[in-house]
Amino acid sequence: MGRIEGVKFFQWALVGFLILGGVWAEEAPKEEKKEEVKLDAAEQVKLGRGMAFQGFAAEQQEAWGPARDLYSAALVKAPEIPWIWLRRGFCEIKLQDETAAQQDFAKAVSLGISKEKSDAVNDLQFLITLRSKAGPLAEFRDAKATVVLARKLVELDRTTDFVLLEAACLAESEQYLRAQELLLGRIKEVEDGEEKAKLQAAVEMFRTQSKFGPALEGLELEKEGKYLEAMDRYTVVLDQAPETAWVLVRRAYCLAKTGDPSGAKADLRRSMRLLPETATDRITVAWAKANCPYLEFRDGAGAVSLAKRAIQDEPLVQTYSIMASGYAEMGDFRKAQETVMLALSKSTAESEKRELKRKLELFREKKPEMDEWAPRATAREPRS
Repeated sequence: MGRIEGVKFFQWALVGFLILGGVWAEEAPKEEKKEEVKLDAAEQVKLGRGMAFQGFAAEQQEAWGPARDLYSAALVKAPEIPWIWLRRGFCEIKLQDETAAQQDFAKAVSLGISKEKSDAVNDLQFLITLRSKAGPLAEFRDAKATVVLARKLVELDRTTDFVLLEAACLAESEQYLRAQELLLGRIKEVEDGEEKAKLQAAVEMFRTQSKFGPALEGLELEKEGKYLEAMDRYTVVLDQAPETAWVLVRRAYCLAKTGDPSGAKADLRRSMRLLPETATDRITVAWAKANCPYLEFRDGAGAVSLAKRAIQDEPLVQTYSIMASGYAEMGDFRKAQETVMLALSKSTAESEKRELKRKLELFREKKPEMDEWAPRATAREPRS
């Protein structure tokens, strides 16, 4: 993923550098030694942050030694800001001092995330850099952690750049389906043409560079009711990766929708014999176990178990909804209703809320959920 340095952060760094530089330039020469002014804690932190901004500006000039020294001075004033430890660690990597870098990275991780929003944004960006597969030290790389960090970053400051970053983290964890959903959702949110183009380009990049690209296209074809075309796209992926559980489930759905229940059952059987490897696998197989119309594959307990594991990766409203359906299939309608209520408390989209309310009424009537997989009847042309 490379080093992540947000535009907003760079602007802060530049502003901090200019402001502090201006103060120093305007300061008159002192002829007499005066009593040192003691700063309170907040002012100390502010001064330390300003020094760190200067350090970041030095990094942009690849002045690793001076940047490290500025970060060191900053940490004397503001030792509780994680991103300063991280930036010093990155400089130490450049200076080939891995031992010092390891200590700084460990310290940053132990501190958690700052309460101050601007610091928290920087903490999260640079922790993602550290945790990514391209991170400087193997012991800190953790693709799942980057997804969690990126989600927190987007919750804190929902910009297109940060949504793109979260999508990249999801893709790095092979959660291509979720990455595409995230990007397409953001496309609907923004009005600026340039932002839309940037997001669409990212969608196309995932589709062309990932082995799951055709399956991502298949999902969009499904939404348009083009099940035969979608099925063909899923088959392209399964020819190369035949043990991809989530693609097998999606093809099973398309087979059912095109009037081939035997083929659908064969794909479902294959998918459920596999060990779900990714969050996308777990969510999709859980959905099939909780909602498919074929009784031999319905497994409420299995759906709940998979959904719980997927929630550990990312607590999506959709996953809570699937877990609720799993509880209903088990006959635990009280737990099903509680889980739907939890999902409703997390939901922001009106269409999603309507669907959850529909489920809630169903579970109050003590009825499990069963999706319609059969082909829709179409009107025949009258005989001449």
